[in-house]
Amino acid sequence: MFFTTDAMKTQPPPIFDRRRRRKGPRRLVISLLVLLFLLPAIPHLLTLRNPGPPTRPADAIFVLTGGEGRIPEGYRAWSGGAARELYILGAGRRVHVTRIVPEASGVSAEALSRVHVEGWSGNTLENAFSAKSAVGEGKYSSVILVTSDYHVPRAYLAFRKVLPPDVSLFVIRVRPEAGPGASWRWARRHFLEGWKYWGYRILLRWE
Repeated sequence: MFFTTDAMKTQPPPIFDRRRRRKGPRRLVISLLVLLFLLPAIPHLLTLRNPGPPTRPADAIFVLTGGEGRIPEGYRAWSGGAARELYILGAGRRVHVTRIVPEASGVSAEALSRVHVEGWSGNTLENAFSAKSAVGEGKYSSVILVTSDYHVPRAYLAFRKVLPPDVSLFVIRVRPEAGPGASWRWARRHFLEGWKYWGYRILLRWE
């Protein structure tokens, strides 16, 4: 049997055909890995555009408990004049403010009356509805959200969805404390919170 020159040119060498078949699964794995780490990174990159503390005092500060350094950072901002009212959300029932903020024992009774400890909310979405109730009662037009930097995307999303659209929302990011394993904890928390953000996007779409 004789082969024409054109047939010999169009027939790929077997070795290159095997390489193509090997690259297929490899490209799929690489694509999945990119999606695995890119999707949770997007929310953190987007929230870098969120407004920081305002230049003039806000009506209230809302501190979300559950992360290291959040309450002290919120109290420092409030005592420094960043807002008139301070709300500590999800601190537990019947907890006096001086137990969670020892520095508050040295302030006047009038100032202490502007510090509110709420204990019923147990997650980020409940925190947002608790804040909505306080905003309605106080007729606030500008508030500051204080939470951990890794928690900002999901918390900001929930607050922006739940609070009235005419209420200005600002953010104070609380950086984690340094120490052994801090880098690993930082990466793990950002990764997990990135995926939780997408879960909240789906959940809040139907609210």
